[in-house]
Amino acid sequence: MKELLLLKNYNYCKMKLKSTITILLLLLSQVLHADERQALFNEAWRFHRGDIAYAMKADFSDEHWRMVDLPHDWRLTPDSLNVIEASYDTVGWYRKTFTILPADTAKRVYLCLERIHGKSEIWVNGQQIRHSHCSYEPMKIDVTPHLNAPYENNTLAIRVTCPPAESALYQGAGITHDTWMVKADNTHIDEWNTSIQTTNVYVKRGRWYADLKLNILMRHINRPAVGGQLRLHIADPDGESVYDAPHIAQFADSARISIGFTLPKPRYWYADTPEMYRASLYVMDSAEVVCDSLHIPFGISTISYSQQMGLLHNDETPLIQGSTLDFNNRLTGYTAFRRAEALLAEHLQTNGYSAMRCPMGLLSEHLLTACDTLGVMVFVDAFSPMQPGEEWNTTATISNIKRFRNHPSIIMWCIADSATETSIVAAADNSRPIVTTDMLFANTWSRERTSIGDKTSHAYLMDAERFVSSITMGVSAPDTLRSDTTLWLPETQRWTWPGYEGDTLRVNVYSRNDWVTLYLNDKLVGNEKSNKRTHCTTFYVPYVPGKLDAVTNVDMRLLWQPKKAKSKIKFSGRLNDHFRLYTEGVPKHLYLTADRNISSSGNGELIFVKIEVLDADGNILPDAEIPLSLHIRGPGLIMAAGNDRGISSSLHTLQTHNGSAMVVIRPFKAIGTIRLTVRPEGLDAKDITIKITPEVK
Repeated sequence: MKELLLLKNYNYCKMKLKSTITILLLLLSQVLHADERQALFNEAWRFHRGDIAYAMKADFSDEHWRMVDLPHDWRLTPDSLNVIEASYDTVGWYRKTFTILPADTAKRVYLCLERIHGKSEIWVNGQQIRHSHCSYEPMKIDVTPHLNAPYENNTLAIRVTCPPAESALYQGAGITHDTWMVKADNTHIDEWNTSIQTTNVYVKRGRWYADLKLNILMRHINRPAVGGQLRLHIADPDGESVYDAPHIAQFADSARISIGFTLPKPRYWYADTPEMYRASLYVMDSAEVVCDSLHIPFGISTISYSQQMGLLHNDETPLIQGSTLDFNNRLTGYTAFRRAEALLAEHLQTNGYSAMRCPMGLLSEHLLTACDTLGVMVFVDAFSPMQPGEEWNTTATISNIKRFRNHPSIIMWCIADSATETSIVAAADNSRPIVTTDMLFANTWSRERTSIGDKTSHAYLMDAERFVSSITMGVSAPDTLRSDTTLWLPETQRWTWPGYEGDTLRVNVYSRNDWVTLYLNDKLVGNEKSNKRTHCTTFYVPYVPGKLDAVTNVDMRLLWQPKKAKSKIKFSGRLNDHFRLYTEGVPKHLYLTADRNISSSGNGELIFVKIEVLDADGNILPDAEIPLSLHIRGPGLIMAAGNDRGISSSLHTLQTHNGSAMVVIRPFKAIGTIRLTVRPEGLDAKDITIKITPEVK
């Protein structure tokens, strides 16, 4: 019996070792294939703004064109973020020269463009291969038949035409998202037509299980039908293997293959616990040689919607604090840099939002990846409201859904009340609810933040409603007061009003607590019950320089003092229970902060440096408009600089507005230390350093 047990343990260990070795070899193969299969195609493009004859020809000379790296928005000019150009019909040209290797002749070569902002015409070696009418259509184009022999130059030319301005919003132009070159085996997985979804979650013998389905589109080009093997490996959020099995398949032309599998003890993707799995798929020929591989991050979740139950996410009703995303990143235009997109999702979440409504035209791989990781729910407008009936609109919608449907952060597709649109979206993805636009969020992110991320007065109330802070405050200038106090008035968080001494200012205190107490220079102004409907308590206060304190009733015993006590007011000690405004002093120094002090050198990385003007007590001076000169050393360049009015006309000079400004730095593909020096007029210079580390693959 003992010998039998030892033999069983030996065989089990042998099997586990063999399985582990197999997985490690497959993972290594995946890494190698990933490097060979797909590479960013963003660097060293030639650009010319304006139309020019014969620029699509292979022998056209572009040596005098400007060199740019993608993503690129050519309308990013000082006035373009705030003023719509009278003549918006503009054309831009992009050209890039590349070669292929002898080994590439046995492969399929694809050009992948996530998004071109504008109508586009694409040529390879003088042959037009694609024409798109849509500004938000992801494209994957087989360029293999149009390529020259190995080591010979190939020329890619793209003509982009901007549409007329359709709204008062900023309209970008150019190749604004990432571009890739994919070199795949003639037998390969079509990654933009492969999806994974949760079909069922259930309990069996006291244990939870999740059934999933992987739908694959296989390309088998210029080869006879042949049998092969698909090996599927699943890693859980901790990187541990939870599934590994081969699946026999028949490869012929464009074959659709479905693989069903079950995972024990599933860890669900929720907004507060965004658990991400990873599916690795390996294509092997009859000799078990890996000829293609693909990995897909995914989440386990079930989503349903009904009029009776509302939205159910994993059979629970999620808390949705949503904002509409109408524009991405003001200082970087419509460009979808990885860091800028991630920072947008981070800002939404840290400011109390759990969800965003996103038009299809603003989707990006980087934005959705950040939402997957952070747990931000995304409600996508599936169709463009501008041209709902156009055929190109339908084509672009289907392409986007297939491109992005594996992201668990996408909760539902939103459409107009149309049976046709419902059927189109359902055919592309039936794993999520499809609802009409009456579900969408009223508040808009761009109304709450300036170009450089500062809060606007619209954010004061929203912070209280979303529990970002238990108390905040806004002050309206005396000359904005009207007889009808129900009207919304412009507000600012300041208590510096020179020339208005003795005049009455309106002070709004926003809080979800029961009572709000206001003090001016430690003297009681009033103690009012909060309006539970508006979360706003209004006080009218004659202006006297000093300090204005608003306190909530978190602990009322600490707010009241005996009449004989003349000491300062005691507060609860918790920051969000107390909000203070000061009368600021004169500019004393600058304060520089970066969104991070260590950055990768990889493509798509940016560093955002905030510049603030402070007085001697550390208060931000909202009236400070100080000219600045910018100097940068190390492996990076200044990509953009600006304030809440827009971008600066120069990358070397800048002026603060409302006491602040911002510099956007793009690191080179090199390691070292970037040092940004800001020299303000009349004040001491200030430095900030950012360490640049090797690129993380």
